[in-house]
Amino acid sequence: MYNIQSGIHRGHYGKDTAHDGSVRGVAVDGLNQMTITAGSDQLIKFWKFKSKELIQTADLSISPTAILLHRESGMLAISLDDFSINVFDIETRKLVRRFPGHNGKINDMTYSPDGRWLMTASMDCTIKVWDFPSGCLIDCFLLDSAVVSLTMSPTGDFLATAHVDDLENELEVREDSSEDMMEYESPEQLAEQLVTLSLLSESRWKNLLNLDVIKRRNKPKEPPKVPKSAPFFIPTLPGLVPRFGSETQEEDPQSKILNLGVLEQKSTFCVQLEEALNHQNYDIPLKTIKEMGPSNIDTEIRNLAPEGGGSVEVMQSFLKMIGRMLDIKRDFELAQAYLALFLKIHLRFISAQPKLLEEISLLSPHLDETWHHMQTLFNQSLCVLNYMKSALL
Repeated sequence: MYNIQSGIHRGHYGKDTAHDGSVRGVAVDGLNQMTITAGSDQLIKFWKFKSKELIQTADLSISPTAILLHRESGMLAISLDDFSINVFDIETRKLVRRFPGHNGKINDMTYSPDGRWLMTASMDCTIKVWDFPSGCLIDCFLLDSAVVSLTMSPTGDFLATAHVDDLENELEVREDSSEDMMEYESPEQLAEQLVTLSLLSESRWKNLLNLDVIKRRNKPKEPPKVPKSAPFFIPTLPGLVPRFGSETQEEDPQSKILNLGVLEQKSTFCVQLEEALNHQNYDIPLKTIKEMGPSNIDTEIRNLAPEGGGSVEVMQSFLKMIGRMLDIKRDFELAQAYLALFLKIHLRFISAQPKLLEEISLLSPHLDETWHHMQTLFNQSLCVLNYMKSALL
């Protein structure tokens, strides 16, 4: 070990030699606390950087050819003579990954900037990309000539390679162009037999049943009061005894809520349900209610009853819309939430209407069938999970 400025010799590792054979690689961690050496004697040795004491020795059973340390993550990649790569964690000094797969000598290795990927180049004219978290090979591409050196740009967009049999040492740059990639749009439903959930957040439907409780909890104890302003001249009341006008009791303030009654116009959602009852297409009202917030949904479902401006036909159309959602197996959780709120609000009124009772009786088999199908899938998934856990352990 030498001082890079003065060139003075500062010491060496080991009593006489660090390894019994040639040293194939040296690496130092980012804090200058540890030095790692790899030798042809099939050993990896971990040394204290300053005191030069040997901390631990790891036996590879195969001679290494090169090592590469990613200082931020502490991952040490070691290429071996059997064309495989071993990865050690320098903190625990244990083997954490093993990547086999090359058919020739590994010439060079490089990390991605975030330390997630390891790219290796071999004499078999391939470059392979390994993923550390999964421990899998995620990419491999074949070249015309073997790569002797490679490195990745700091942004992770470009990979530069140098090849054999090239007197000019040509530099090849590879970039994943987003223009050449095909954009994939996920369909709303992968298959008709699959029960599909919506993409709406839970806040749009999960608290519909408890919305009245939330409103009562957030309601202020008393309405805000307007501060009284004393007039410039305090008025007096006629009579023998002088009295001020401020002593009289104020009349109860009139409510500012205007009850329109029969003059109230129907909402857009209510009109769409009436139209859907004729042409049996419930996509438009379903799209409308999915764009509403929880308070608007609660208001619209309450106004479906005749006392809210709706009608029995509109309520029947709403139930048909829920049945349509169950038939096509889409927006499953929204159908459950909307139906539960509808039954909670209008249960007494429904029990007195034969049309609505008949519509509810038609929905019941759909619900039982869907939940039975869901339960079967849950049980199947649990069985597969338990089998994998027992097989691995």
